Amino acid sequence: MDFGIFIPIGNNGWMMSVNSPQYMPSFRLNRAIAEHAEACGFNFLLSMVKLRGFGGRTEFWDHNLESFTLMAGLASITERIKLFASVTLPTLHPTLVARMAATIDDISGERFGINIVSG
Repeated sequence: MDFGIFIPIGNNGWMMSVNSPQYMPSFRLNRAIAEHAEACGFNFLLSMVKLRGFGGRTEFWDHNLESFTLMAGLASITERIKLFASVTLPTLHPTLVARMAATIDDISGERFGINIVSG
């Protein structure tokens, strides 16, 4: 069994509440999480894709990093952990996704995969 972490590429994490910790997504935050996850022996990191947030008082998921670009950055600073970026259909052409994936897979030393979100 593999264990992984759904990394926080959107602001305010996974809870849509004014009572939860409020933060903005950043490479620095996700780098720290990736390094800690790898040191703890986790098997993979999974990045969501979010193109539009929910607004409101907390601006939940209104501010996001881009999944493939973030994973390319994390590929260059990690050594063992697998990395999965997400893409929603039909937002990007499949040939572009394939080329981005092949490049990140090369950067990571064959540790990259794609999570295809179809709904």
